[in-house]
Amino acid sequence: MKQSGIITDWTGVSGEWIPSTNGSNGGIWECPTLIELPIDGDPTKTKWVLQVSINDGAPAGGSGMQYFVGSFDGKTFKNDNPADKVLWADYGADYYAAVDWSGSEGENGEKYWLGWMSNWQYANHTPTSTWRSSTTLPRKMELTQTEDGLRLKQTPVSLNSIRDRKGKVSFTNKVISSDRNLLSNLSEDTFEMIAEFDIKDIDATEFGFKVRKGAKEYTTIGYDVSTKQLFVDRTNSGSFDYGSNVVGKHEGPLTDSNGTVKMHIFVDRSAVEVFGNNGETVITDQIFPDPLSKELELYSKDGKVTLKSLEIYPLKTIWKKNSPFKSKLSGWTTINGNWTDTINGKQGQSDGDAFILAKESGKDFTYEADIKVLDTDSHPNDSEKDTIGNLVGAGALVFRSDSTAKNSYVLNLDVRNNVVKLIKFVNGIGYELVVYNDDGRLNLMTNKEYHLKVVTEDSHIKVYLDNKLIINKKDDTFNEGYFGLNVWSSTVVFNKVKVK
Repeated sequence: MKQSGIITDWTGVSGEWIPSTNGSNGGIWECPTLIELPIDGDPTKTKWVLQVSINDGAPAGGSGMQYFVGSFDGKTFKNDNPADKVLWADYGADYYAAVDWSGSEGENGEKYWLGWMSNWQYANHTPTSTWRSSTTLPRKMELTQTEDGLRLKQTPVSLNSIRDRKGKVSFTNKVISSDRNLLSNLSEDTFEMIAEFDIKDIDATEFGFKVRKGAKEYTTIGYDVSTKQLFVDRTNSGSFDYGSNVVGKHEGPLTDSNGTVKMHIFVDRSAVEVFGNNGETVITDQIFPDPLSKELELYSKDGKVTLKSLEIYPLKTIWKKNSPFKSKLSGWTTINGNWTDTINGKQGQSDGDAFILAKESGKDFTYEADIKVLDTDSHPNDSEKDTIGNLVGAGALVFRSDSTAKNSYVLNLDVRNNVVKLIKFVNGIGYELVVYNDDGRLNLMTNKEYHLKVVTEDSHIKVYLDNKLIINKKDDTFNEGYFGLNVWSSTVVFNKVKVK
């Protein structure tokens, strides 16, 4: 009779036999890093650390990083902990594939690394417009001795050079209760915060901060007193769907240090990085709140907590003041979609039609711009889609528009359909006036820059593609209006936008 099953009882006859797996095996292992780290800043005392990225199976769901502490003889790494002991480098959802620098060690053997701030559960769908995801702040790595053994400690590099010291806010020795918010007058979306709480005689069950707070959204960064867990809860951080495999609240163990809990927090427009105590517990998460959600709240739950100290530093931008977007038009106002200035010019992104309008208007004019429809990661079997999953579509010049762009002319460079269209929108509905494809020889391409120009005189509209006249049309629906830009189902970059 045929039988099947799993053999579980093994007895070694000769040689050395050990379990073949260590740590978490919930997903694929990749991007290993093997590095020798000092213990508590002493370069004479070191241990080896093996870092491994795992996808899926991390504590927040999806991608994450685990590590092992042990010895390495040049050929074999031996784990000091039991095979089933799992240690996580970061308890958030967005720390993966971290890499370290070689040859950058300081006098005490300091080592530095940074991670990819995203998660493969949603990395291709995050609602960003300049680029998709980023890296974390660089972090100094070392090992520290704890009651449970050697553990990884991470310290963020100093951002002292971009702290806005004029905008600094600080408090000392304040009792925080549920009916009092010390930060009610603050409004920030990019800042660094260092807080210390005294929990020796605490009666609150939870305390912390609500950042990027708006009318209906916020991200909570807090500490659960009973479970001794540092956490970030982005359940209410915005409308973006992270997927069912990623939990909303991300927790990591954090024991107080002589009755004190320290939070070192960095908040950016789409991210939070939280370092507990001196970096023994770290949580990194992307968030996608409304740009207008900038309020802060300092809270306690079910009682009071003593705030020993708090420093908040607004952070200055590292980008140059002069925009790479070259235009004689000004006062650009987004009507819909996502618009931003990038190193290549003004970039628009949308799943459908999206408009942005300048404050200038005109009747008879020459209006022109360089336009490039992006497709930065096309695939042989997915040629109509760009990196954000949108169908590659079109970019356009908008002219003689009303203030809503619902009534306007649109000169459309349509890469998907390989045509140039002159369209008029009436009450938000588009009507094609002329469709040009050069008898099928046009061959428009993504990632190639084209120059569009429109010349109007009374009801006459002339269109030029790379200085070649391609459309000559008469239409008197609109006589005057605002200048603008449009994207349709794509990501498009515009530059050298000018009117005369």
